[in-house]
Amino acid sequence: MDNKSRARLIHLLISKSTAEALLITAVAVGFYFSATNVNLRGVLDKADRQSVSGWVVDESKPGARVDVQLFIDDRFVAAGAADKLRADVHAAGRAQDDWHGFEFATPVLAPGDHEARVYAIHSNAGGAQRTLQLIGKPYRFRVE
Repeated sequence: MDNKSRARLIHLLISKSTAEALLITAVAVGFYFSATNVNLRGVLDKADRQSVSGWVVDESKPGARVDVQLFIDDRFVAAGAADKLRADVHAAGRAQDDWHGFEFATPVLAPGDHEARVYAIHSNAGGAQRTLQLIGKPYRFRVE
């Protein structure tokens, strides 16, 4: 194989790799937008041995209530809606009304360190697929 042929083959392989990378990127971006709701905003404010609380709003539908699930130490604990009074969320301009808080009773836990996570339930446009989307950051707490 002469140098011209070798250089052409290298250019073709680079072009093929670039096209494959662009295709994979497009698929990943498409999946991200179908599996997540970029309009969800919220915070997990508190977690202790008594309760786990915070708020969540879907900014594309600021009057709607968001369904949430609580996991502690990677185990499902409870499900509910973010429909508790949170006047601070409304006052901050995040929602149309005061009712976007969530609060769960913490189950009995062994003494030690624990981690709470709250996820919003997101349905795709057709409603056939549901995914969980983390709200805020995980909250670490200790039970004595």
